Amino acid sequence: MSGILKAFLENERAIKRYLSRYSSSLQDVDDYAQETFLRGFAAEIRIPVEEPKAYLFKVAKNVMLADIRKQSRSANGYLQETDDVTHILDEGQASVEEWLDGRKKLTLFAKAVAHLSPRCRKAFLLRRIDGLKYKQIANRMDISVSAVEKHVTNGLLKCNQYLREQGYQPSEFGAAFGAVKKVAHGRARRRVKHDE
Repeated sequence: MSGILKAFLENERAIKRYLSRYSSSLQDVDDYAQETFLRGFAAEIRIPVEEPKAYLFKVAKNVMLADIRKQSRSANGYLQETDDVTHILDEGQASVEEWLDGRKKLTLFAKAVAHLSPRCRKAFLLRRIDGLKYKQIANRMDISVSAVEKHVTNGLLKCNQYLREQGYQPSEFGAAFGAVKKVAHGRARRRVKHDE
């Protein structure tokens, strides 16, 4: 199992308590916690994380601070601080059930990937999350293109099998997979910083 996933599952409540010191909104705290996991998981793919728990708390702080900076630069950032109940609700907003289901799927996807062998996991994530071409992956991993294709195919088959064993069809994981991909692409543009 991924060290980040294990640390997150063991410390999720503590991370949320830590984040709630800086935000009174339960939705913001949940969003920050989920973003913390996604960033930590994406980073673990690229660099070894020696102390996953400490790393997650550091990422949580950076996620929260980045959002606060973004809100302070935003022209309508002041709306976030008001208690006015006349805010317009987004009709397309996910329900609590949809949010919880998405969270469960994201965790299952992370567990499925964590069950892959290290080389298979790396090739699979470089292809499916980072969107690299087989030749780029082969160069990065110093293996043949054929070996990359086998790792990616094997990773896909094993992840699909794991998800089916958990009672899901792999096609149901589009949103969870998309969330991981979005975070990974954002991190690829900025390159992973060791101080997160």
